[in-house]
Amino acid sequence: MTRSEKRFEDVTVGDVFDKVVLKPSQVQRGATIGTVIDQMLANPLSRKVYVTEEDGRYAGTVSTETILRLMGYRLGIREYGGMSFIRFLRDTLKERADEIMVKGRTVTRETRLPAAMRIMIEDHLNDLPVVDGANRLMGELVSLELFLVGKKVFEAKDPSTFAIMADEA
Repeated sequence: MTRSEKRFEDVTVGDVFDKVVLKPSQVQRGATIGTVIDQMLANPLSRKVYVTEEDGRYAGTVSTETILRLMGYRLGIREYGGMSFIRFLRDTLKERADEIMVKGRTVTRETRLPAAMRIMIEDHLNDLPVVDGANRLMGELVSLELFLVGKKVFEAKDPSTFAIMADEA
């Protein structure tokens, strides 16, 4: 494997996969919320657990915010009014990961890093699931790891033209 210099806009998730994509926390459909919490505790760098089908295809995402909201409802910490009451009734009856997951946006190894960052910025996400062509979960693009590559933006004289070292397959 050789190394080459690439302009940032040409770098793909695959180019930096080994540096910024971590093993994702995941559970299969039907897992309990307790199992989701166990997975979150086992991987504190991530703020999400990904729900997959039996064959590993990405089904959805459960965030720490969702778990905190459910805890707040069950402990009586989160107050509810009109619409919140409807959400409270709906959410307090949920017991499984696939009942609380949301279908999130994904990226592939071929996704350009600036496009992945745009999704993160526009959708206010810290992490993104990385899937293959069959939508199987391959990893998690984590913003803190992405900083390892992105910090050069602040060191370059002209951030729009800086280059990084990328692995070439």
